Amino acid sequence: MPRTEYHWSGHGLFGRIAYDMLPEWEKEVIQPDMSPECLGKSYLPSCIEGVRDKVGYLCHVMDLVYYDECRPYATLPDGRWIPHCPPDEMGQAASSTGAKTSPLASTQVTELLMARMVDAIRANDWEVAVHHGGALAHYLQEPFTPGHAVDNNLFHELFPDPDPERHIRLHYAFDCATDRFEPLPVKLMGTSIPEASFRLQIELDRGIREGKQYIRPVIESVYAGEPAEARQAILAPQSQKATWITSCAWHTALCIAFERFDSVEVEALAKLDMTQMIPYFWHTCQYFELLPGRLVQEHTKIPIHVWDANPNGAKVEREVARGFGMGGYMGVKFFVNGDVYNRFTCRVGLPSRQTEGQDAHTDTRFAVEVDSGLNNVYSEEIEYRATRIAERQLRPGAPVQSMHVDITGARTLILLAKSEPYTDATTGEVRWSIPHVAVCEPTLHRGARG
Repeated sequence: MPRTEYHWSGHGLFGRIAYDMLPEWEKEVIQPDMSPECLGKSYLPSCIEGVRDKVGYLCHVMDLVYYDECRPYATLPDGRWIPHCPPDEMGQAASSTGAKTSPLASTQVTELLMARMVDAIRANDWEVAVHHGGALAHYLQEPFTPGHAVDNNLFHELFPDPDPERHIRLHYAFDCATDRFEPLPVKLMGTSIPEASFRLQIELDRGIREGKQYIRPVIESVYAGEPAEARQAILAPQSQKATWITSCAWHTALCIAFERFDSVEVEALAKLDMTQMIPYFWHTCQYFELLPGRLVQEHTKIPIHVWDANPNGAKVEREVARGFGMGGYMGVKFFVNGDVYNRFTCRVGLPSRQTEGQDAHTDTRFAVEVDSGLNNVYSEEIEYRATRIAERQLRPGAPVQSMHVDITGARTLILLAKSEPYTDATTGEVRWSIPHVAVCEPTLHRGARG
């Protein structure tokens, strides 16, 4: 990258905005080498005029891997490149290998990069710290563009070019960073590196999911010959989120390094609303994804209503704002860190208004299972070879039941519903009564040490 040709864009653009969003005390302590000798290095552009510029530009450090000085910041301990997209279980770029992404492997990369930054800050080596901070930022920013989060072959296979004589690689169409958005305030992601990495992964998962909706309009813009500004506008929400996650990661690393935490921010870490998490596995049935606060009836989303019990034991119907629906024969898997968030709670039951599959033959059980690793077992019979730690039988018309479960050590939390078949007494046919299941207020609770 020639020193005279750089214009603020991409990772560098995001980095400067992220720096601006840091609290003043954090900006004051960041003091990398700003000497002429250091700024004259061949991998730094001549346009760097202050700490903000240097911190921002070093978000490109993973792309500077062929500069000897930058290589240690752009590689894993075994010498392989830090992946430029969500990794598979081997820590390699999943969108290139074709393998399934691994949230566990991703958090391990984030932990490594944040630990490097924190260690350098504690050693008061700010030159090293801002380089490691740039690598952390680059890694976290990448998944917010579908070009890095999705197998690029799908772009061409699902949306073929209407001009059969053209051959446009669509990857670069998604590299359309912009600063035309309102920056979001920083948020503390944890008081320890494992907690921060877990919470950052939740934001990555959500950002990847939300980013997929922009694939079609971006590709249509390319085929229509529209200028890059059109795609920048389409992807502006993703630019906003990529910048936000950068500022959050840096803010959190600085707070951890200096052991300086705001009590209000720490209090906000106490619980995690699981309706805001993206499961890494969902066994499709009546539902093909988690719908916060909704069930489905005749292909239409409806509010969740359940039977509950008053303190005096009387049954009463309630609407549940924070929950989601499952089919009565399916499993859903969440990536968790049970060493940090070691308790799971919810209430569960059959809906009071969506009564499909509720009759005299309904025999449905809801269970909670855990695995110490990332569980990738698939089973048509909802048998995941995990450890079952709680179970409830769900009956039509019965009040929701509470569950309080210790998940210490878990990396996978599985919620499953399984309905048993029955034999028709007249015909001898095997039949099923498969209801909808309402999972109410699913929450992860932070342990005492976080």
